[in-house]
Amino acid sequence: METMEARTRKDVRLTYRAVGSSTGQREFTQPSSGTDAQPQEDYSSGLTDFGSGDIPMTLDRYNGLTGAGREMVHLPFCMGAIGVFHSVPAAEVGDSAGLKLPPCVLAKIFDGAITTWDHQEIKDHNPNLNVPAGTLIKVGHRTLGSSSTGGTTGYLNAKCPASWTRGAGSSIAWPASAGFTAVQGSGGMADHIATTPYAIGYLDAGHGHQRDFQEVNLQNEAGTWLTSKDAINAMDANNNNGVAAAGKAAVDAGDIPSSATADWSSVNLYRKAGTNTWPIVLVSYIYLNKDMSSWPVEKVALLKAFVDMVLGEGQDMLPDFSFNRVPAEMNQWSTVWASISKPTGLTEMVLKTSTDAWNGQAENVITSKRNSYSLWKLGELESSMNAMKTRLDSMETHLDEYGIVPLHGSGTTNTKNWFAKAMKLMEERARVPLFLTYRAVGSGTGQKEFVGNAANMYKSYSHFGAGDIPMSSTHYGTLMGQSPPESMVHIPLALGAIAVFHSVPSSEIGGASLKLDACLLAKIFSGKVTTWDHADVKAQNEGISVPAGQKIRVNHRNLGSSSTGGLTGYLQKKCDAQWGLGAGSSITWPALDNFYAVEGSPGMLNGIKDNSYGIGYLDAGHGHDFGLSEVALKNADGTIQTSKESIAAGGVAAAGTAAASAGNVFPADPSGDWSSVNLYDMTGPNTWPIVLVSYLYVKKDQSQTNVKTAAALKAFIDMVVSDTDGMAAEFGFTPPSTSLRALSQSAASTIVYPVGMQSFTVETSTDPYGGMATNVISKKRHSYDIYDSEVMQGAIDKLRMEMMAEDEEDKEDHDHDHDQDHDEESSESYNYNDTLPVALSITAVVISILSTCLGCVAFSKARAPMAAANRA
Repeated sequence: METMEARTRKDVRLTYRAVGSSTGQREFTQPSSGTDAQPQEDYSSGLTDFGSGDIPMTLDRYNGLTGAGREMVHLPFCMGAIGVFHSVPAAEVGDSAGLKLPPCVLAKIFDGAITTWDHQEIKDHNPNLNVPAGTLIKVGHRTLGSSSTGGTTGYLNAKCPASWTRGAGSSIAWPASAGFTAVQGSGGMADHIATTPYAIGYLDAGHGHQRDFQEVNLQNEAGTWLTSKDAINAMDANNNNGVAAAGKAAVDAGDIPSSATADWSSVNLYRKAGTNTWPIVLVSYIYLNKDMSSWPVEKVALLKAFVDMVLGEGQDMLPDFSFNRVPAEMNQWSTVWASISKPTGLTEMVLKTSTDAWNGQAENVITSKRNSYSLWKLGELESSMNAMKTRLDSMETHLDEYGIVPLHGSGTTNTKNWFAKAMKLMEERARVPLFLTYRAVGSGTGQKEFVGNAANMYKSYSHFGAGDIPMSSTHYGTLMGQSPPESMVHIPLALGAIAVFHSVPSSEIGGASLKLDACLLAKIFSGKVTTWDHADVKAQNEGISVPAGQKIRVNHRNLGSSSTGGLTGYLQKKCDAQWGLGAGSSITWPALDNFYAVEGSPGMLNGIKDNSYGIGYLDAGHGHDFGLSEVALKNADGTIQTSKESIAAGGVAAAGTAAASAGNVFPADPSGDWSSVNLYDMTGPNTWPIVLVSYLYVKKDQSQTNVKTAAALKAFIDMVVSDTDGMAAEFGFTPPSTSLRALSQSAASTIVYPVGMQSFTVETSTDPYGGMATNVISKKRHSYDIYDSEVMQGAIDKLRMEMMAEDEEDKEDHDHDHDQDHDEESSESYNYNDTLPVALSITAVVISILSTCLGCVAFSKARAPMAAANRA
């Protein structure tokens, strides 16, 4: 219509209101719907000059027209397929060819007789289908009259009357059961399929293809299993695809009335013959009045020109909208127009596509030599989009058609930098495009997302999880309670210490480390001891001198975290009589005015360093990096030390070795229940008493995982377990001992990967030809940003060492000049921690300057091609 308006010399106006086939029929045949008390039965006129629908005029409406002395004609102008689409995860379908549903099984699903995806009749035709037991089929159906409903129900009614009990029509009574959802319009159906797990619904095929939905394979009359996309792409000897072939088959079989004015209500293109013919095909019709003799000549001329356009040049537009042209045997417009009664004096409008001097300027000519700016601009945009698509196709070809490989994990915040660098290195070293992400949300949330919830049928939101605590017994029970059980493995990666830090001024402690044994810590974190001058605190710290009644500010995590699990587990094991609050990544803390909830490790860090007289728990490396003052704890052998002192003496690694040697700490089965595993208070003279193990959580059965993602998962596990790049130590973790690493590798070896998976290999030394294979992760590939960050880090480390050396010189000068007779309590007490913030501030300035420089370089590089383009 817009094309015609742009091409005419006259001021013409054409509109079309998309309201559905049924409403279109009603408004073409009658002027109003009337009322319930007095239904409208006046078929003498309608509201529209023409109507349109994907179903023929109903018999009732056709009879209403003829009874009022009106005749109408059906004019087929395009054809379309109705497809059945679903949202069962592709990995659970288990067949690259897709889901197969015989017509009568589909009938039972839409009729409500088959309600779960694991029903035997579905599994009979899909032997590799692996859905959770009892998974409900979420059927979407249209609420108002629609041609897609008419097509689907008409097909089921014709094909499987014994299994389909609800009749045929554009609007039927659907089952009122839990698995059925009413949706409005094609958009509502598309949203239902896109957003509802395990959904199924019917939709015009083009709409489903544009959204890239998974499609059900149906079996046509020739016994061929195919999707509507397969049918559309197939061509027969008559150059008709599987949709147009249905139209020719109907004409050949005499199923199309010979008269355009006849009753067409029983016409359908379901179940037509042909090897690749789609079984649910709809014909789109224009409904015209046969008698236009009393109409204005201008209107009749314009309507005729519109239909000329639709059934002429407009047929070439149909593929853009995922419709098919009608086969030549069905295009009877010239015969129909000859039978229509026309007004006297009618001058028809002529469509011209080539230059015709003088005649092209006549008022009754619609010429392609006229255009509008909006249509020209749309054409330009379409050309640009096609060019971009060509470039994208070229890029995909350049990527060897491997495709982008996703791998996503979530869990503990402690490993976030380690995993980020490992993923970055994998991405830069691979030839194929890997897309790896890790979401640092805490061990508790990581476990939840790995297990899933009822909303997603307890399927993992991530490809792997990570935590500094083993999977809780509750979550493990949920996994094993699925049908079949969702077996998982724990893969130990590294060890880390949880330490207790404080912000009591060092001058008020007496210069030594603050000492708090397990039972005193239990009293403080349970709210039984609330002030720093409490007798129990003073008993263990003779030199402490704090203001009277000075409250202890207790910082605790508010969401599930491994550090909470480590501290509470240790206190429960060592002194539960004083503790009594249980153990876990999330507990109920006392509701006292000296207790403060903080979020994440950053929140804990700020809670301690920004508030005097505070106490809190944190992974040791994090606290050491920011120079926090630390509480000295007593280990199983009676040694009192800080975690920094213990780590320097190998005390964290010693806990892992003791656990692996004990034989009863780690379960023999990596897929068993590990919830009771802990490394608290292990023996050894320098062993740290609160040691956590960082784990990967991985589903044992990866056989249904995409083969490329499974290969990336295996490569990532190998990288972090072997730790050949030394990243564990780089990010403050203690690498596992030989015996613990052997346990990890054994656990990883039990994972079952999909058949046909091509594992990634690692090139460490130059391998000509072989190193360029798509499945090779090569250390010979590098990215500039990794190199540049290492250079920057080297500069920062050098600056830090120079500052520390200068501080030591200042301290020596201060000690030498200090008046020995001066009262000690009035002297200025030197504390390295007081100078560290200054050093860090200067370091931050350096980082900022370097980052700014890098940004300028990046910006100048980005500007270069744009400037060149502008000059060109």
